[in-house]
Amino acid sequence: MGETGSGNHLSGSATNVVQAAQVHGGIHFHETTRSLPAPRQLPPDIGHFTNRTEYLGRLDDWLESREGDPGAVQIVAGTGGVGKTSLVTHWAHRVRDRFGDGDLFVDLHGYHPKGAVGADEALGVVLQALSVPDERIPDGVDARAALYRSLLHNRRMLILLDDASAPDQVRPLLPGGSSCKVLVTSRSRLVGLVVQNGAHCMSLDVLSPDRASELLRQVVGRRAVDEPEAVDRLAAYCGHLPLALNIAASQLLVSPGTRVSDLVDELSEERDRLDVLVTPGDESTAVRPVFSLSYRSLAPQVARAYRLLGLFPGRDIGAAAAAALLGLEPGPARRVLAELTSAHLLTEKDDRRYQMHDLLRLHAGECAEADEPVDERRAAIRRTLIWYAQATKAAVRAVIPYFSQIPVTLPETGAAVPEFPDRASALAWGDVERPNLKAAVQQASDSGEHELAWQLAVLMFGLLLVRKPYSDWVTTHEIGLESARLRGETAAEAWLLTSLSIAEIGLHRPERALERLEAALPQWRRDGTRWGIAWALRDTGAAYHQLGRHAEAIDLFRQALAMHLEDGDSWGEATAMAGLARAHVATGELDAALTEAQRALEIRRSHNDERNIGKALNDLGAVRLATGDFEQAGRDAAQALEILTAVDYWPGKAVSYELLGDSLDELGQPAEAAARWQAAIDLYELLGDPRAATLRGRLSV
Repeated sequence: MGETGSGNHLSGSATNVVQAAQVHGGIHFHETTRSLPAPRQLPPDIGHFTNRTEYLGRLDDWLESREGDPGAVQIVAGTGGVGKTSLVTHWAHRVRDRFGDGDLFVDLHGYHPKGAVGADEALGVVLQALSVPDERIPDGVDARAALYRSLLHNRRMLILLDDASAPDQVRPLLPGGSSCKVLVTSRSRLVGLVVQNGAHCMSLDVLSPDRASELLRQVVGRRAVDEPEAVDRLAAYCGHLPLALNIAASQLLVSPGTRVSDLVDELSEERDRLDVLVTPGDESTAVRPVFSLSYRSLAPQVARAYRLLGLFPGRDIGAAAAAALLGLEPGPARRVLAELTSAHLLTEKDDRRYQMHDLLRLHAGECAEADEPVDERRAAIRRTLIWYAQATKAAVRAVIPYFSQIPVTLPETGAAVPEFPDRASALAWGDVERPNLKAAVQQASDSGEHELAWQLAVLMFGLLLVRKPYSDWVTTHEIGLESARLRGETAAEAWLLTSLSIAEIGLHRPERALERLEAALPQWRRDGTRWGIAWALRDTGAAYHQLGRHAEAIDLFRQALAMHLEDGDSWGEATAMAGLARAHVATGELDAALTEAQRALEIRRSHNDERNIGKALNDLGAVRLATGDFEQAGRDAAQALEILTAVDYWPGKAVSYELLGDSLDELGQPAEAAARWQAAIDLYELLGDPRAATLRGRLSV
């Protein structure tokens, strides 16, 4: 059939006729009428449209690839406010000329507070749009659907069904022929239509950060151009959600004296954000009511899951952690998560991790405060914190099983804790979960779970030591330290202070490290914990070494070494030897440094401790560099790099690259040296290590 309107159409030349076969009450009849104008019901196109090229292209592909297939249906699904209706309306305006018999638009109000439009009512509206007289519209869904399909037979129409909530709301509105195309928007994926009706489903995401800012600039104009950084922050506070962006833009438009930064300040307080994102005089387009429509449509158990997920402090959550939060077995937990994902209230990422949009998370938290009993909220938070503590303890056992640690006795968790078959899997878990662990320590403190707050901080040490994210290290340990003090846990206080000194030294703040250690050492001595005393002595020596007080550093390293030798602690012995070697290089006592570095390497090899073998090779390479044996220093650093790459130890790799650069530079290979230094800079910057700036200065000379 062509697009000119010829043939058996509702539209076309004035001489065309329609024969509609209708069955109603057992009576068959035919009606002949003059053809009527084609219905053109699309809503107006929107004025500002950005960053939907990919989705428009996919709709174009669907239109082309599905032509000739019966009942071609495309679902565009996404969370409330993501711009589904805007997208399909804009696309429909682009292609409406290809549908010579017109276009229909039906708002099914799937999530309307007054209830959805049923298929029976929707068919009545559509039949009226197709110029069927009221008295000829039969009763009942089946009869109306039959008439609807008859009228659309061999006609070329585009049908937009907006805001559907269930497959049964849509199915009676699907034409039986091959010439009409149906576009459905929904907050749900409407899986039943995909399975039973061959529909395609496309999920619509929020705008990318740059396109969200572009949309604000398009609407706001000059003020946005004058405050580019404020525009980016405004877009971020809106979660790059088109509805929120348009509300923010409209607020600026109606208030010419308001700067973009003024609105950013209003939105900066997370708790008030949903109150600010409203359209005066039109509450239905505010963010909170739009989200509430989705929430109210959920089954009770799924709604509870939505509320409790609003209590989770991190940006994304794994399936196992979610099961702990919800207090469910893994199977039921996955099913409710799937329901929330289908409703576009969660987004499933790789490896069964789930993320809730920032504004949805705020809304879910509000729902938890309003609808979830206080005891249930506290229990959910505690379950999650215990799970994270147990999982972290398991991960650290796989990462540094040999390190002495104060006893941490944790409550049992009812949820399955991950098992880590090797160091790599534990490290990978720690890398993914570190933001959540940081947030969990803060939540434990905020919720009064101070025992879990300090325990989590202590348990994180192994993961922090290997990756050295110094900012997170200091943040979590200071929170844990305050909680330990509130609980009167002196051993935990000494541990956290000593651990903090390592981070301070890594940040090249030796004076601050000494403050931590001066508070920790007396507590270790009062408790009589010898390995703790030796640890604090070693770190005090490292701080003095960084300050250039090398003789004092050597004395402290020797004190610690003596304790380790008395206790038969070879791991501590190797650590003290490495500190002595570095200090002796600084004082020019290179023979002693070489002996100490070699002894440290010998011990690490006896332990089969790959990470520390690599570190010891770096120390040995630094000694050899100082002795002028540049080729051997390079070989030591290259061997260290190979080992540390295999165990994925970023800080050690950075040192290896720096040593390689130093060796190559001394050997008269400046280009090769610069490449190694740049690799070191990249890693130091990733870690937030101040050595990046120092090395960059050398590279620029």
